Amino acid sequence: MKLAHDSYWLWAESMMVMGMRTTDMMTGRGSNTENLLMVTEKLQAGAELAIKLATGGLTSPEKTAHKAVRHYRKRVTANRRRLARKKTP
Repeated sequence: MKLAHDSYWLWAESMMVMGMRTTDMMTGRGSNTENLLMVTEKLQAGAELAIKLATGGLTSPEKTAHKAVRHYRKRVTANRRRLARKKTP
């Protein structure tokens, strides 16, 4: 049940982050720095997860999935909070 809960929140927060970034890009409030950060974060998170999974002793598919969801969720939550702070005056 925890995996389902965390997966849902990863999905929901990802949609929020995508919406905030898309709105910024469409309204001209986005920056090249933010766009570059968006791409480099994805590459870095993927590489970090690959290392974690390669060295973490994969014991079951469920534990592996949960590890991946937790890994991405930390980063997505941090992005959502950072982007929301930028929006408040």
